[in-house]
Amino acid sequence: MSERHSVGFLSALGLGLRSMFRRPGLALGFLIVTLIQGTLQGLLIWALRTILERFSQPQGLTGSSMILGSGVVLGLWLLRSFTVFAAETLSVHLSHRVETESMLEVLGKLLALPVRFFDRHSQADVVMAAYHDLKGIRSVTLEVGRVVLFATQIIGLAVAAWFMNPMLALIGLATVPLGVLPVHRLGRRITEAARGEREAVVTLYDSFYQVATGFRIIRVNRAQTRILDRARRIGRELHHRLVQQAQSRGLARFLLEAVSGFGLIAVLILGGRQVAEGRMSWQSMLGLLVAIMAVYNPLVGLIALYGTIRSIIPSLDRVNAIMQEPIEMQDQATARSLTSAPATIELRGVSFAYGSRLVLTGISAGFRRGETIGIVGPSGAGKSTLLSLLLRFYDPTQGSVLLDGIDLRGIRHSDLMDLSAIVLQDPFLFTDTVANNIRIGRPDATLEEVMAAARAAHIHDEILAMDRGYETVLGVGKGARGVSGGQRQRISIAAALLKNAPLLFLDEATSSLDSISEMRVQAAITQLMRGRTTFVIAHRLSTLRGADRLLVLDGGRMVGLGTHAELLASCTAYRALWERQAAFAAGHADDVTAVGTRDA
Repeated sequence: MSERHSVGFLSALGLGLRSMFRRPGLALGFLIVTLIQGTLQGLLIWALRTILERFSQPQGLTGSSMILGSGVVLGLWLLRSFTVFAAETLSVHLSHRVETESMLEVLGKLLALPVRFFDRHSQADVVMAAYHDLKGIRSVTLEVGRVVLFATQIIGLAVAAWFMNPMLALIGLATVPLGVLPVHRLGRRITEAARGEREAVVTLYDSFYQVATGFRIIRVNRAQTRILDRARRIGRELHHRLVQQAQSRGLARFLLEAVSGFGLIAVLILGGRQVAEGRMSWQSMLGLLVAIMAVYNPLVGLIALYGTIRSIIPSLDRVNAIMQEPIEMQDQATARSLTSAPATIELRGVSFAYGSRLVLTGISAGFRRGETIGIVGPSGAGKSTLLSLLLRFYDPTQGSVLLDGIDLRGIRHSDLMDLSAIVLQDPFLFTDTVANNIRIGRPDATLEEVMAAARAAHIHDEILAMDRGYETVLGVGKGARGVSGGQRQRISIAAALLKNAPLLFLDEATSSLDSISEMRVQAAITQLMRGRTTFVIAHRLSTLRGADRLLVLDGGRMVGLGTHAELLASCTAYRALWERQAAFAAGHADDVTAVGTRDA
């Protein structure tokens, strides 16, 4: 974790205090009740000591004074119990409000972050930050309240002890700082162990994601043992880190209690001499010992809180790092609006690098409204990266993307998104109804419009065959159902049709489908492409027959741009791709013929 993102102990307390005062009414109520609770602790001991003093006097306690004194003690006790209840109730209200609001704040931030952020971080890390780490903010908010409670109790009890015997009270409490110094050093060990714990948990989360998304590959390749062995190693590391934290916390408590014990023994010896010499009553001595011993309890509580906050710091670090992430796609102050499809799209000397790895180099090309442009090339040539630049998911490292001669960075990004639709190789569907998944780009669309888009995407009849038709919930879990790859694609195409955006981006939309599903999806795509400026990535060149022109990439460079016939004649890389795929298709056709002959 960089210094820019690092959160210290005092910073964590400050964060908790700021989080509390997001709800000032609840925060003030909680702090006031907590202060009263701590003050009552000292008053209760003082009242008990006063009653014991009266007992030792010759006249003792009369019946009425006994009832009055007992009533005062009972009243203080009940009032203190009520403040405990009130503080607990207010803390629950406050902490959950803080957690919910922090979660919404982080979610809003994540939704505003560029694609680059999600390419750099695993799903497990993002989910853990958005759920587990946010609980750290709730915890530190609660701990701030407890710090106030324990500090008030310590002050109240110390004042009570001071009034009983200033010198002995000072002696009894003087040893406490000696135990605090080593505790501070142990706090660093707790934070480092907690950071290792978080890293291990993220790795375990990643293992579960891999099982959930890749279980077919795991099963076919019999990789279960390797995954379990890896999880066991991580589990041992997690256990080690948790034990480190527990040992450090326990040692901190031991040191404080051990040092405090010397102070208590000193009070007992010196106070015992004063009682024996008649310079102090045994009742005052008893009250003093009770007060000093009572001070040690909140002190131990403070040490426990110190360890807890120290263990929360890595979670606060992660949330803090996310909130400090720059929003790279912010509009310029002079950004222009884009209300209709651009007449021209131009790539002018475009280069792009992921860190130090150059992916695209010096690409220059121009496209006209209504054209269908196929983007082809071997794996790793930079096809998807080029699509991301056209959508401004990234900005070029060098050069520019121009719409009607205007740099894409000078156009409102929200307008570009409104005018764009995308269909991916592995389309994303929300855990929501079929109708709402199709409405994703037009939330106000009527059911009739949704059904018209589904018909055009050749998915309407299959939706009607589902249990609840367009109200069927997609996804996993109770009441939800899954759909096939072809159905997912056509639902996504229906969403793009309904959005009716003039700019269309297709990234391997049919590559993972069987032949029958591909024919259905291809028919839907043909309907979708009509009248739109379309950029299509496809490995199978046969699916790009309808493209006006093809842009050929090889090793991050543009090596050809033209029609299929032009490229066969002039582009060596394209001709090699075409011949390789044609030979592959012919070989499979021979296999099919041979199988048919054997079966006959």
